Amino acid sequence: MTSYTKTTDCLPFSHHFCGLMVLILCFCTFPNRSTAQSRKPSTAHPDSILNSITNDSVYVLRAIKLSREINRHSPEETKEYELAKKAVDRALAMKDTTLYARALDNLGLLYRFHKRYDQAIPLHKRAFELIADKDVNPISKMIIADNLGVAARYNEQYDLAATYLFKALRLAEANHELRNIAIASNNLGNALSNIPEREDEAISYFKKAMDAEEKRGNDLGMAMNLLSISTYYIKKKDRKNAYKSLDRLKRLNEKMKDTFGLAITNEAYGRAYIALNSDSKKAEKYYKKALKGYKTTRNFLNVSEVLNYLGDERMRNSDLKGALAFYNRSMEMADSISNKTLIMKNAFDISSIKEKQGAFHSALYYYKKGKIYEDSIDLANQKIKIAALSNQYNLDKKENQIALLQKDQALKDDKITAQHQELKSQRRYTVLLSIGVIAIIVFAIIHLRNRKAKLRAEEQLQEKEKHLLKAEYERNMAQAEIMISRMQINPHFIFNCLNAIKLLVQKKETKKANQYITNFSRFTRMVLEMPKKNRISLSEELKLIEYYLKLEEKRFNDELQFTINTCPSSDLEAIKIPPLLLQPFVENAIWHGILPSPKSEKCVLVDVHCINGMTQISIDDNGVGRKKNGSSNRNKTKRSLGTKITKDRIDQFNQSYDCHIDLNIVDKSQDAGGGTRVVLTIGDKNLKPTNPLKIPTL
Repeated sequence: MTSYTKTTDCLPFSHHFCGLMVLILCFCTFPNRSTAQSRKPSTAHPDSILNSITNDSVYVLRAIKLSREINRHSPEETKEYELAKKAVDRALAMKDTTLYARALDNLGLLYRFHKRYDQAIPLHKRAFELIADKDVNPISKMIIADNLGVAARYNEQYDLAATYLFKALRLAEANHELRNIAIASNNLGNALSNIPEREDEAISYFKKAMDAEEKRGNDLGMAMNLLSISTYYIKKKDRKNAYKSLDRLKRLNEKMKDTFGLAITNEAYGRAYIALNSDSKKAEKYYKKALKGYKTTRNFLNVSEVLNYLGDERMRNSDLKGALAFYNRSMEMADSISNKTLIMKNAFDISSIKEKQGAFHSALYYYKKGKIYEDSIDLANQKIKIAALSNQYNLDKKENQIALLQKDQALKDDKITAQHQELKSQRRYTVLLSIGVIAIIVFAIIHLRNRKAKLRAEEQLQEKEKHLLKAEYERNMAQAEIMISRMQINPHFIFNCLNAIKLLVQKKETKKANQYITNFSRFTRMVLEMPKKNRISLSEELKLIEYYLKLEEKRFNDELQFTINTCPSSDLEAIKIPPLLLQPFVENAIWHGILPSPKSEKCVLVDVHCINGMTQISIDDNGVGRKKNGSSNRNKTKRSLGTKITKDRIDQFNQSYDCHIDLNIVDKSQDAGGGTRVVLTIGDKNLKPTNPLKIPTL
């Protein structure tokens, strides 16, 4: 069984404060208890309230208000989103850009409050684009830009966050709004503190926010900025300024008699003593004070987190029994609030202790429990990303439909105008009837011919618009399929790699383990980075394949032999292909060809051959071949679906670029050693090979 390594130890110090900062921002954003109680939502059902409203603008504003009241007083995601989407649809139907932007921003906020940042970001971005060049209140622009920046920061898209938070700050400064200057400056500082080589800029914005809050006399705002400032100095290992900021934060919370604020402060002290002094005893003392404060204010999520931190400290001091007690208490609290992330972490922590104690049955139980929650979290994240893509597509589709309706209405108006003109002409014809019947007939024939030509032109225009809309729909669907397929990472491969690393460590083959980890990290980074590009060079794809084959080589106990041949005269950097095009074929060769093969010699050959401006890539294995592979129908269906998606990607690439790719999959005969050969030919669309390229064989 593979033991679990805590990932939190590797994170930057500021990441440990995310939960605390969210809570502080919530206190700044929402009214206090007395205010909230005076603003409780009406007991009437929201639908009955909206149905009684006849004015569209009032309907939109009321729907926004109701969705926020439900979120504030009795959160219910489904109802909140339903009301917010009604506001979006009504504002879109009204064609009121400002109101539509406000409705989109509100829906984005609700997604952000429920930590669905992938769905919030495009909504805030669209809302800002709609009013960026409009003559609307600058503060409205500032609020939307700030909301977008905060959502991007929580989603760890720090460059995007900084871009829009700078815009928010400029808008706030232009209107001399101290409150908004403080909010934008603090958010900007938090974003910059997470961007490499820009961390030192953060402190100037934290101090700017602090200065604005001091001028306002806002103690809670000052407390929020002092926490950010102390976090910055702790990261910089500046003990003097770190403890100076924390001491001032403590005095401020004592002045406000804020039990929750003092709990946050004590937790920050605990982290400081770990990071700056490596003093576990003092850290534990402050953690326990924080624990008491969180229990008093019934913040059970923070209680569970601090209990887990206490367990971590006992683990660092090799106190397995003490650590286990804290992890069990943290697990109980996490179970009571159904927090999957903390349940997962505690389960892995307990499994690690049980394994060290020799209780392997219990260790396996908690490890399995942790994996179940880890898979559940990963699945939930994938569903959120897919939902974000779907929501963005549906929103674009609705906007396109509204634009098409506007064009249809314009055509109808033109027809009505033409009909009015025709009636006027007919009246003139009757007055001028005395001029002569022949003149009238000739004029009528000419007019009828022009009218038919105009109708034909209108029909052709409508048909063209329908084709364009259909093409846009198919393109968006293809892109969604590709993006979803790119999110799939084979868990078996990852587990095999981790087990291989563990085996090397157990054998004390440190050098091999380090090299294997290096290859694994490079492979994983390339897999995650490549889908961000539309095209990559062939050399990048071959480097990814080399890392993958080196990783798989270990699981075959060095029985796997692979060769990657390239054409010395060709410029592989200049040859562009879709990302992750070749790697699935190499993976299929190993998993479905070589793995089930009884042959002692297992070979994979990747050959790049160039001639007459054409590049041919062959992926050759000596496995069982496709026809003799006795895999399940499920695997066959999965491979068929994967092959279809790959062919669709190639077709889309061929339509989008001058380069052309042909795919051919061949089952080799037994005389040729058996196995499968995948051949991809890359070349200019207008260039045809005069001679077939010679493909090396195994």
